[in-house]
Amino acid sequence: MKIYFKIAACFVFVAVVMGTSVNTIFALSSGPADGRTGSPADGLKTCRDGCHSSFTLNSGPAKFSISVPSSYTSGETLSISISFSDSKTLKHGFELSALDAKSNHVGAFSSVDSKTQTKNGDYIKHTSAGSSQSGNASWNVQWTAPTSEVQDPVTFYAAGNEANGDFTNKGDYIYTTTEQISTVAGTSTTTPTATPIETTTPTATPIETTTPTATPVATPTTSACEPEDITLDAKKLNLKLGEIKTVTVTVSGADDCESEGATVTAAVKTGKDRVTINATTATTDTNGQATFIITAGQKKGNSRVEFTVKDSEGKVSTASVTVKIRKK
Repeated sequence: MKIYFKIAACFVFVAVVMGTSVNTIFALSSGPADGRTGSPADGLKTCRDGCHSSFTLNSGPAKFSISVPSSYTSGETLSISISFSDSKTLKHGFELSALDAKSNHVGAFSSVDSKTQTKNGDYIKHTSAGSSQSGNASWNVQWTAPTSEVQDPVTFYAAGNEANGDFTNKGDYIYTTTEQISTVAGTSTTTPTATPIETTTPTATPIETTTPTATPVATPTTSACEPEDITLDAKKLNLKLGEIKTVTVTVSGADDCESEGATVTAAVKTGKDRVTINATTATTDTNGQATFIITAGQKKGNSRVEFTVKDSEGKVSTASVTVKIRKK
């Protein structure tokens, strides 16, 4: 009887250990813990530390990269892609963060589809759906630049996992990569500085007189059409739990001119626990349009998102969309 009891106890122990290991593996397939991008703020930690440690860092056959624009403006929302190339494995994952020159988290990340997730905007990573990509996996996310001044450059830190899909943490390659970006505010302020120099040599370089002429032309382009009205491409949205929709805001002025360069502010007025928006501000393009992404949460009910724009005298124009959240 004692022998049978020992055998049974052994099977129970093995079952518990295997169950724990499988749960841990599946938890990682749905996204790593925050703080694994290899950045200074993370203590240079990645998923290789204490987990996927079969190979040295960046020793795999694939290439792991981030694609970001060359510059940003305050409050601007940028599209960023993270991708693998020359990869042949069955599973892939990543985590991304953004730090300023003082290693502080800056800006906010947001998801555009079900392949990524973020809790507070400091980190963004893969989901279970996002990890189930074989070969050259890729993810698209958005990053909204900070509205307050930060110390440039902003560095994006990403760590990637090229996994073999054998449901263990063995035989997987971990990669890291970085990309830097700086605000364009510095370049725009240097343009008018060069203008007074031309007053000292107006005759020596007559060609340069065309340069200052071109600079003021750009200034009235953004202010020539004062924002007087704001409209949305939808007044009501019906979203399922977790569903994502894009709202396009159009800002116009007198005689229906398209107001370029206007700052549109977005805010959840009611039902703040039901929806989230990818950015609090966005700048209109040459068509007078700006886009925002609304994501439904996991709670049914109604929510209202309000969009506002001000003219040069502080007059406010508003428009809002009602969002209904349902299970199916």
